[in-house]
Amino acid sequence: MKSRVFNFPQTTAFVIAAMIGTGVFTSLGMQIKAIPSVPAVLLLWIVGGVASLTGALAYAELGAAHPRSGGEYHLLTTIYTPTLGFIAGLATLVAGLAAPIALSAVAFGKYTQNLVPLPEPIFSVGVILLTTIMHSVNVRVGSVLHSGVTYFNITLILVFIAAAFFAPTPAPSLVFTAQDWSLLLTPAYAVSFVYVSYAFLGWNTSVYVIDEIKDVQKTLPRSVITGVVVVTVLYVVLNYAFLKAAPLQALSGKLDVGYIAAQGIFGEQSAVVMSALIALVLLASVSSYSVLGPRVWNVMGEDYALFRFAAVKNKHGVAVRAFWLQAAIAVTIVLTSSFEAILIYTGFLLNVFNMLAVVGVIILRRKYPNLPRPYKVWGYPVTPLIFAAISFWMAASVVMERPKESLAVLATFALGFVLNLRKGKHLENTSTDDTH
Repeated sequence: MKSRVFNFPQTTAFVIAAMIGTGVFTSLGMQIKAIPSVPAVLLLWIVGGVASLTGALAYAELGAAHPRSGGEYHLLTTIYTPTLGFIAGLATLVAGLAAPIALSAVAFGKYTQNLVPLPEPIFSVGVILLTTIMHSVNVRVGSVLHSGVTYFNITLILVFIAAAFFAPTPAPSLVFTAQDWSLLLTPAYAVSFVYVSYAFLGWNTSVYVIDEIKDVQKTLPRSVITGVVVVTVLYVVLNYAFLKAAPLQALSGKLDVGYIAAQGIFGEQSAVVMSALIALVLLASVSSYSVLGPRVWNVMGEDYALFRFAAVKNKHGVAVRAFWLQAAIAVTIVLTSSFEAILIYTGFLLNVFNMLAVVGVIILRRKYPNLPRPYKVWGYPVTPLIFAAISFWMAASVVMERPKESLAVLATFALGFVLNLRKGKHLENTSTDDTH
């Protein structure tokens, strides 16, 4: 029986911190490069908030009805088949957790490089190792520290927004022109939504630690809804602040958009300070994903002999091997992969599994109408259908516009299927605690 250590503020902090990070401080430049329109770009972020909220509401029902950690691995196993759940589990470990850790770490290195002119990999690898050490010591230490850092992140963003609105830079127009409307119908617009959906990743964070949440029936839906609403408002206003602080040409194609915008608001010296503070935001994002991954390794290790080594815990109840295995994967991605390609691959792949899980709400309602549901999704069945429609729109456009990343997603499914055949015996009621 796992101890329930996460209350409402801590669980909500995980959701917010998992969402606020790499995407919002890096992806705007890539969006502007494809869509040079302020109102069209901001609309993308609003749609991202709608999709995340509808997805979060659906996940709250799934998580409350099936309270076990493991994320999409557990949910898709329950809704569909163990094979699909197994593939989702592998994809979650690499694309859902290790890759976001790597991307957040790369962004951390980019912003930190504005302070100390050393190679980015030094900072990127270093922050992964630091957060892994912190969380692998004791889960309670990590959760308490993590909550405090998250509230600092929100304060920082609010300060940046206030400074941008009081800055003498001209406000960009939010009125749609005929050219702006035409951009909404292009495949590039849908592909750019991948960056936004990646920035919103984390709205399902509570599901990964659901059996460690206090008063789960109330805390789970409250945490995901609160987290998504807060982050959506912050994202839309913060991106408007970026666009007000710097011209489109200066932001287009750039990774450290927060630093560039800060230069327009505060000047060069103060922008360096802001860059350091944004690096702390990215540190919280690395921390959030670092603490979640071992939960999936743990659950898969409890179920399958192939992963049992990762489920072994120390005397504090921490799966240390899982933490370091995840860190090794993240470091490998940092040192070998392209930021943009991994972001597209990650956003696309996770969108597929999220869509399958959300549609699962409808499937389970039909298959098991009498299943106890402590929380039911608001606006059913419209709510999950909205998420599914937005997700399909994005996925179809990526398949047409980014064939390499699409093939990588297909290869992930194939690899998962092959490993599923060799995963070993399914373990029933097996204890994996090692308290010696």
